[in-house]
Amino acid sequence: MPEPEFGLAESQRRMQQQLLAATGVAQCVFNLSTQALSWNTRAYEMFGVNPVGSPVTLDFAVSLVYPDDLEMLVKAREQLRQGPGVIELDYRIIRPDGGLRDVHTLLFSELDAQGRPLMFVELSLDVSERKRVENALIQAARLCLVLDKVSTDDYWEQAGDFTDTNPAPLPPARSSGEVLLRKMRVLYVEDNMYNLMLFDDVMRTRDDVEMRMAQNGAQGFEVASTWQPDVLVIDGRLPDTHGIDLLKRLRDIPGLEATPAFMCSADTLTEHRILAEQAGFTGYWTKPVDFDKVFDELDRVAAGNSLR
Repeated sequence: MPEPEFGLAESQRRMQQQLLAATGVAQCVFNLSTQALSWNTRAYEMFGVNPVGSPVTLDFAVSLVYPDDLEMLVKAREQLRQGPGVIELDYRIIRPDGGLRDVHTLLFSELDAQGRPLMFVELSLDVSERKRVENALIQAARLCLVLDKVSTDDYWEQAGDFTDTNPAPLPPARSSGEVLLRKMRVLYVEDNMYNLMLFDDVMRTRDDVEMRMAQNGAQGFEVASTWQPDVLVIDGRLPDTHGIDLLKRLRDIPGLEATPAFMCSADTLTEHRILAEQAGFTGYWTKPVDFDKVFDELDRVAAGNSLR
């Protein structure tokens, strides 16, 4: 009786490894019989793990998967246990340094001669840069739609007649006891330069706001440590950390334990809002940003702190 053929022939496997190395593809192989997990060099780089040390385990690899995406990955592997095929999916990982990365994966199983699964193989590419570009294009398209809407005559006609002979009365002037002592300090941490520029341009329309910006978590922490902000605005996904993790670090800075913080994210799922709320964020702003809502929130902050 012939011996069962297990996986690829050794020569084929060497050719496969050379091809993966040349194309920068990360390979993760999980052997179902030994429960051993092996990564190629690119996989260690993608997951942000030092290849020198103890071998990676399945539990460790699972701990790096973004919690919201773990169930999707588990279901894909269970599907492969039921029969052969290739599953293509996107998921996110949180590296040990806190960096969030987007991964595009082909998941399949290698079978023995009897068609039984021997191992799961995951071939992956880090597509974080592509995702950021796609999100920027989507945000730009949405902004163009908004600008197109407000540039029409109908919009301004619906907004009201500027020649109204009975305008609403102006609010009463502030008393001497309500004079602002200083401008409200707003720190915005965002890696997308387009979003930073847009937010900064809009904030410049307010005389009572002083704004500073940072493009990653490390810069944001440094700015907050030397220039204590009154309001924190943090992007959900940053190159070196997640917005929730950054807020936890910022809370350790004396004086920022209760500073109002708002997450500004393109993620619109309810569970993301809930996670942000549980992490201590005061509010959740989705992109493209509704600046009327932002101004209302800033007014509430200014009315409730010691700036007056």
